[in-house]
Amino acid sequence: MGKALKILAIDDEILTQTFIQQVLKGEHQVHIASAGEEGIHLAAELLPDIIILDVKMPGMDGYTVCQKLKEDSKTCDIPVLFLSAHTNIEEQLQGYAAGGDDYLVKPCEPETLRAKVNVMLRFRDQSRLLKQQYTEAQKTAHIAMLGSSEIGMAMQFVEQSYLINDYDELANAFFSVTDKLQLICALMFFSHAGAKSYFSDGSASPLEIELLEKMRYQNRIIDFSQRTFINYPNVTLLVKNMPLQDPERYGRIKDLLPTVLGTLSNKIFAMKAGHAIQQQSDELAVSFDQIKTTLLALSNSLATSQAQSTGILHTMLEEMQGFLPKLALEEDQEAYILDHIEDSSRKAMELNDSSEEIGATFHRVVDALQDMLDKQHKLLTEIRPKAPSQAESDRQSGYTSDVDLF
Repeated sequence: MGKALKILAIDDEILTQTFIQQVLKGEHQVHIASAGEEGIHLAAELLPDIIILDVKMPGMDGYTVCQKLKEDSKTCDIPVLFLSAHTNIEEQLQGYAAGGDDYLVKPCEPETLRAKVNVMLRFRDQSRLLKQQYTEAQKTAHIAMLGSSEIGMAMQFVEQSYLINDYDELANAFFSVTDKLQLICALMFFSHAGAKSYFSDGSASPLEIELLEKMRYQNRIIDFSQRTFINYPNVTLLVKNMPLQDPERYGRIKDLLPTVLGTLSNKIFAMKAGHAIQQQSDELAVSFDQIKTTLLALSNSLATSQAQSTGILHTMLEEMQGFLPKLALEEDQEAYILDHIEDSSRKAMELNDSSEEIGATFHRVVDALQDMLDKQHKLLTEIRPKAPSQAESDRQSGYTSDVDLF
């Protein structure tokens, strides 16, 4: 049967003790206790593989002994085989209620005792295996729940990041994730205004800041000691206390951080792009104002020049009509001069009419530019993240919270 096992028999009858020893001592180590208290003490000291326990004993009976054994963490998993001269169902139920695992009526045949012991041994091995499987299942379930919680934190960060348009708020949202993971971190954003540093513990050495800047162009992941650098195009992360002593937690963290950092880097890129668009829009607005002012001034200048030219031509025509008779010209000569002046005046008036059309065109250009500027402003307003409503804020605050990307 393999290695000899330890069996403890607790029975006050000498004949029963001798019977058990003779039947089992060839295969197992048999230890005897003659009373309940002695049996409890030996069980805690020997930690036997099986306990054979008499029901009727002076002082503490077998049911009480069994209860005390099951209450002790050292002996609670040892199988108990009750021995009794009675076979009624009430005693069997009482033995079961006390924590017994099997029941044997005495006197019995040696083969019956051996069979019961073998059954108890198989039961013990199966119980241990099931307990081990249960422990592993609990561990797996715990890891799965942790993973689910961590994924929930990542999803919460992704959702929150859409509503953030400020670098300080973005860093605080990231640290809310790493704080729950019990990580001490340093961040460096590469924003439109240059490098910007943040620290979850409130401070960093000059060397850490310098390393964050230099690590930007290194490999995606750099591990040394219990520190890890992770680089993305617009952000570098330094984790100062990676849990190397806990490989499972270490692996989960390295699975989770890329999701959060990838979102963080993309958000910073979007904020930089938004800033560039806003700056371009502001510059366009300034340029438009300058163009508008120039066009309107030119249009007004054309209108003024038109009015002045018309006045000058009318004055000149009136003066010539009064001045020509004094020149004593022939009638046909006078008519020729007046006709020539009137023709030139007519052409000048036509040019003035063209100037009015040019002025109207300037106004249409100004209106078209204004319309373009209004549409761009509307587009910027639509794409700019909006503050969440109170309901959304309440819902997000209710969050409690593995694909290997490396």
